[in-house]
Amino acid sequence: MSERYYKELARILARNGIESASPEKNTLPVLLNGSSACRVEPSGDVCIFPGDLRSPEADELYHRVAPFSRMVKEYMTAIERAPLLKATALDEDYKLLAEFNGAVLAGRETEHGYMFVTWARDYEGTGVICGGYYLDAYEAAKRDFAVRAGLIEKQLLFSNDQLLNIYPSIHDTFGAGYELTQEDEKNLAGIQEQIEDILPDVNERIAAIQQKAFDTMQGQSM
Repeated sequence: MSERYYKELARILARNGIESASPEKNTLPVLLNGSSACRVEPSGDVCIFPGDLRSPEADELYHRVAPFSRMVKEYMTAIERAPLLKATALDEDYKLLAEFNGAVLAGRETEHGYMFVTWARDYEGTGVICGGYYLDAYEAAKRDFAVRAGLIEKQLLFSNDQLLNIYPSIHDTFGAGYELTQEDEKNLAGIQEQIEDILPDVNERIAAIQQKAFDTMQGQSM
């Protein structure tokens, strides 16, 4: 399992601009400028070995890696242990990860990554309908399942686009010189940390959005 886990985690990290090395000492080294900054253990925990880089950038990388390592460990373990989804007229085999109140969350490994699907049970309860498909988007699939199953109201959830608007607004608030109470600062910092947990690559996403807007403005001015 650890070999497959490291291979999958390395793929997910690479998709998010994080470099890793081949497993060694039963860990996956995560690299900063070509040197190990931290390591992921088979349990999904992130650790630091003697000799690993120590710097503010290395600490930031440590905190970026942790949500990915936990997420990949969670869905790989869940799919490995889950039973097959019993439903008529499915073209592929899916593992049943959760089912509640007529909603189904399932997953499977594909050649291009892990596919997660949310469905509703049909009227007879033997098939599934209205599929929502999420390739390499486990957290989004879980949120969709929670809404479909009635476990949480949709109005209580922020979309990724909304979070990407909120995050820089908080940063601007801190930098604008407003008089904030300690409680206000603590609450805003807590919101930032929550967004970073949900979107570990939030800064990269915002930078990409800003670059796209800049390129659009440059194109219009030419």
